[in-house]
Amino acid sequence: MYFANPLGLLGLLALPTIAVIHLYHRRFPPLQIAGLHLWTQETRKDSPGRKREQLPITRSLLLELLAALLIALLLADPRDASTMTKPHLVVVLDDSASMSARASGISSRDRAVEWLKGQESSLGRGGVVSVLLSGIRPTLIAGPRASWPEMLVAMEDWQPQSTQHDFGPAWDLAAQLAGEQEGRIAFLTDRLPGESEIVPERMETVSVGRKMNNVAITAARWLFDADTGEGTLFTRIANLGAEDATVQLSATAGSSKLIDEPITLPSNTEKAMQWAVPGGLSQIRFKAQAENDPLPIDHEILLIEPEVRLVTVTVTLPSNHSAFEPIKKILGVLPNVQLGDPPDSDLIISQAAEDPVGDRSLWWLGIGPLNPSTVTENGKTVIGPYLIEKHHPLMNGVVLGGVVWGGIQNAPEELSPIISTGSTMLFGQRIDTSSNAYLLNIDLGSTNLTESPDWPIFWTNLIEQCRISRPGFRRWNFHLDESIPFTLPLDSLEKEEQLILKHGDTEKTLVRMENMEIPPRSEVGLYQVLDGDNQIGEFAVNFFDREESDLTQLLPGERPPSIRGPALGIHVDNPFSWLLVIGLLMTLAAIFYDWAITRSRKFA
Repeated sequence: MYFANPLGLLGLLALPTIAVIHLYHRRFPPLQIAGLHLWTQETRKDSPGRKREQLPITRSLLLELLAALLIALLLADPRDASTMTKPHLVVVLDDSASMSARASGISSRDRAVEWLKGQESSLGRGGVVSVLLSGIRPTLIAGPRASWPEMLVAMEDWQPQSTQHDFGPAWDLAAQLAGEQEGRIAFLTDRLPGESEIVPERMETVSVGRKMNNVAITAARWLFDADTGEGTLFTRIANLGAEDATVQLSATAGSSKLIDEPITLPSNTEKAMQWAVPGGLSQIRFKAQAENDPLPIDHEILLIEPEVRLVTVTVTLPSNHSAFEPIKKILGVLPNVQLGDPPDSDLIISQAAEDPVGDRSLWWLGIGPLNPSTVTENGKTVIGPYLIEKHHPLMNGVVLGGVVWGGIQNAPEELSPIISTGSTMLFGQRIDTSSNAYLLNIDLGSTNLTESPDWPIFWTNLIEQCRISRPGFRRWNFHLDESIPFTLPLDSLEKEEQLILKHGDTEKTLVRMENMEIPPRSEVGLYQVLDGDNQIGEFAVNFFDREESDLTQLLPGERPPSIRGPALGIHVDNPFSWLLVIGLLMTLAAIFYDWAITRSRKFA
């Protein structure tokens, strides 16, 4: 037994107080007499005050002491320690894909579940379990403090397929769930952590892995050429074992078989391969299977055919402008760029003196001179140093080494500088318009910028940012640890309902916004983004992790905790107690009985 509120025992000080009151208390029962006025002064006996007498052991005293004792115990809140403490087991499961590898038909995942089931007898009846999955963000799949049947139900759905990750966050969360000196912590994995790796002191580690050979797809990419209308499939296959392996390669698109050929891979080697594939296939399922391959997740992938996201550019510069020919030349070599009319454009290139269109989905670049009529009088030339806003996406890789910048004029105030020299703005973003408008304070006829490596780098960055801002997915094939960005059309932002991310039979809602980024997925396969009944797009998530596919380091073993906690349980703070109820009833009974005794004496 223990007391939930030990300070309540201070109420026991009332016991000696009651005893002292009864010790010095004298009672004079009323006595009726006749002729009180005949009594003389001499016959009267005055009492000078109270004096200590022998403590009267009366029913009233005993009842008052009992009531005070019970009230003090009720304030202290007695608890039954045997029923309020439950054994607590906190388990961290290694959610790495290698836990799914099968040796002789049994996976490390199955052996981990069997080990956990074997802990039921040691946990005892009434024990509770908390189960965590490791990962970039640890996941609690059972608990906290779940019952044994609840834990077994949660374990049935566990299918490990994560890439290699740090176990530290899951270990830290497990230590918090277990408490400072309470609860048992166990880490189930397929390879023991290194001796130098810092682990919780009270955590025991159990490895259930088995050493195996494995063949894996370590990289894959599908490119599409808009000019030829054909695509190219690139893959890299690795033999991560100690023996030579014969690998059967196959690729299908619907009912069409595209690839069907065997290759031989020596031990511990990796081979890159490529095939030309026709356009319009939509999806390709590629497999690289060896005999008795233990890990299914890394020898089969699904790829979505990439779309051609053309950027339409309109050049409104006059033909005699100093930037006309250099821009025509650079646009002619950039991939997936086409010239068009202003209503259909993603990017408009015009003179700096013109005003940009106010559509926020449109990109605009104004190229100097700012005032063509006075460029010879007011233009100046600088050779640096240049202050570049390196965090801006248009400046990625731009250094301006050896660049002579000419034709500089006084720039308008409504510009946010991106490139400057001293107090002079050379390239900046206009802040007086809703469009992505930029101004280049330069005369390309008085500079060597077009001859420097920074010129194609700048235009590559600009075209890519225009492409990113267009509605739709930027890519269609991702790894498990990658975020999935895409852009919504402006006309769909006003809808109130949420978007739906669908994967198989599961659905997840997405908050509607212009630039969206779906967090990394935890399962491979095909995903669809739905806007009501309309499909915005689809993407595929595949497993690529050479380190995780290497199963040659998996070995069984155990590592006991360096410090064992003195207790293996948790305290459940249950305010209801039968001791509390019984004590309260006894207190009320003692108070009522004492009142009945004193009342009977008063009217006796």
